[in-house]
Amino acid sequence: MRYKTTARKRQFSKPLISLVLVVVVGGLLWWHFGSGTQAAANTPAKASSKVQAKSIATTKPAPNYCAGNSLAENVVVSISARHMWACSNTQSVYDSAVVTGMENLPADLTPTGTYHIYAKETDVYLKGSDSTGSWNDYVYYWLPFLDNQYGVYGFHDATWRPADAFGNIDPYSSNASHGCVEMPLATAKWLYNWASVGTTVTIES
Repeated sequence: MRYKTTARKRQFSKPLISLVLVVVVGGLLWWHFGSGTQAAANTPAKASSKVQAKSIATTKPAPNYCAGNSLAENVVVSISARHMWACSNTQSVYDSAVVTGMENLPADLTPTGTYHIYAKETDVYLKGSDSTGSWNDYVYYWLPFLDNQYGVYGFHDATWRPADAFGNIDPYSSNASHGCVEMPLATAKWLYNWASVGTTVTIES
């Protein structure tokens, strides 16, 4: 009787042991794969935040073309940047995209150096000619800063150009100016009202 009873106990205990094993093994598998999946799901977010932080940290600020200026009025023009800044000491009080001269023609390039605005005029016709042809352009605002063997150079509006031309014309293309610094009408008006006769002009390459 003892053996039979023992045998019966073993028959009843096998399903119980199997059930316990299933629960334990299932729990282990859930813990291993479930928590691993969750960790894996969190990994891209952490990596993404690290990449984002790195890209923000390495972004370079735009150069301040007025940083070294000590003058109350200085108009800085960068030919390579195709841009103009009106500087009051180290602060930029106004800036605008511009069009500069044709760099491949000595008579038509915008000369680099330091100059001064020597006149302020409105409603002027700018006439001239060179190897590219002749012109007779009406401008609302005219501020000349240089007169040399090739002619007179200055700031003026260029209403014949589309708005997206300013800042986007290659100085080595035939669409550049004849040496003057051309700007949108609103910019030319602002500069005319802000600058004085004698205001320094700095042209950089």
